[in-house]
Formats: sequence, structure tokens, C-alpha cells
Amino acid sequence: MAGPMLRATAPDPPGPGPSGPGAPARAALITGGTSGIGLATARRLGADGFGVVITGRDPDRGAVAAAALAGEGLTARFVQADARDPAAAAAAVAAARETFGRLDVLVANAGVGVVAPLVDTPPELLQSLFATNVLGYLVQVQAARALLAQSRPAAIVLVSSDSGTRGDAPLGAYSVTKAAVNMMGRMLAIDLAPEGIRVNVVCPGDTLPGMRYMGPPDAPETSAEDPARWTPSPLGRFAEGHEVAEVIAFLAQAGASFVDGALLLIDGAASAGHW
Repeated sequence: MAGPMLRATAPDPPGPGPSGPGAPARAALITGGTSGIGLATARRLGADGFGVVITGRDPDRGAVAAAALAGEGLTARFVQADARDPAAAAAAVAAARETFGRLDVLVANAGVGVVAPLVDTPPELLQSLFATNVLGYLVQVQAARALLAQSRPAAIVLVSSDSGTRGDAPLGAYSVTKAAVNMMGRMLAIDLAPEGIRVNVVCPGDTLPGMRYMGPPDAPETSAEDPARWTPSPLGRFAEGHEVAEVIAFLAQAGASFVDGALLLIDGAASAGHW
């Protein structure tokens, strides 16, 4: 369900979308964009002149996030969407088309986790995590593909995790899904390169304020991630959302025109050795 675009002065015109002084020259769609890394990315891309569509499941949080972006002088629209739902993915892409007439960047960021060893994770729970963290990304890419190809060159960034490169025992199922995302990014890069769409994967380490949906096996989506269990990186601290957003913004712009199919760790050297 699409919400209103903020900072609009007139209904969206037909055809190529808004134009004229102050109209965004580029557009980005960010799933899971109402908090954490997603919201930081919306803010960072907005500062680069992008109009942004952000998605999330909670309409109240989405409205607050879009209003905050508008209050900073950015052009933002919130679309309520479940990352697992192909119809919701199509609606989010349609919102970008209706609002901006284009889509240049897709940031697939929505994700959930469960705090449990893999061996103790019920099969149906692992399936649920795959539905959001892996299939949800593919669904969004498939929905956005045609519109992205019209804005070639275009870019897709999949937000994965360092857990997908080295494993995190307390987050066993989550680690497995993120490893799948890493390979998905490589395969999509090959598939979409002929269409002028670059695909890269970022793998953040522990990033404040942490994931919103990271709970126990019996209720994985009722709790947020607990930074108290984290170990600081060799840099002596944790990442912040805006630092991950800076890397995503680089991958979204022309200066990264030959960066395709890459996995970029953003973990303060935590993966550089045993830590």
C-alpha cells in the first residue's frame, strides 16, 4: 500500500515523472528503509540528489521515517510492504515509477534473524528466514529489473552480513541465509551485466543500532538485536549505519562503474584474522 510522497507540490505527471528545478534526477528504492542501515542509506542517497522510496512493514514507523527525510529537505515516499510478497515488491517499484518516472538504484536490505545455533533451528523457521532474507531479495530484483534497465547504467546493492562470510554460531540460520545472499549477488551480477545493471553485495559487521528483528526461536520477530553480546572490532568499536551507507552510496554512483559482482566487507578488520 503506497503512502503519500512528501514534499510534493502537485500530483505526479504522466510520462517520465517529475521534472524541472529541484526535481530528483535519480531515484532509489530501499527495502527495509525505515530504520538502521536502510534509513541511513535513504538519507545518504537523498543527500546525493536521489528521490527515495523506502519500504517496511510498519506503517507508523514508515510515516515517521519519510517525514524525517522530508524534514531534512529530501524527497521521500514510504510504501508499506512485506519483503516476501511479490505483489508488494511490484507495488514498491510502481511507486518509484509513478513518483519519479525512473529507478536507478535498488538497495535490498530488509532482513530478519534468529538467535540460535543452526542445529537447534526448526526447519519451518529456517524456511521463514530464507523467505525474507534470500527469496525476498530475489523477488525485489525481479520486480525492479525492467525499470532499472531503462535507466542504464543502474545498480543493485544487496545488504548481507559478515556472518555470511565467516559464520556466527549464535546466529546459525541467519549466517546460512546471508551466505546464500552473497552467492546470489555474484550470480545476479552475471545475469544482469548485459542489461547495464551492476550488482554488488555489502557485508557489514556489527552495526549500531542493530537489526530490529532478531529474536529467539519461539518469537524471532519480537525482539531487536542485542549489542551487548557483540565484540568490538580491531578498530575498537562497532560500525554505525551511516558508515555502511557511505559504501552503498559509492556503489550506486558512476565512480563505481566497473565494480560488479563484488562482496565488500565493512567490519573494521574483524574478518581479517581470528577475532
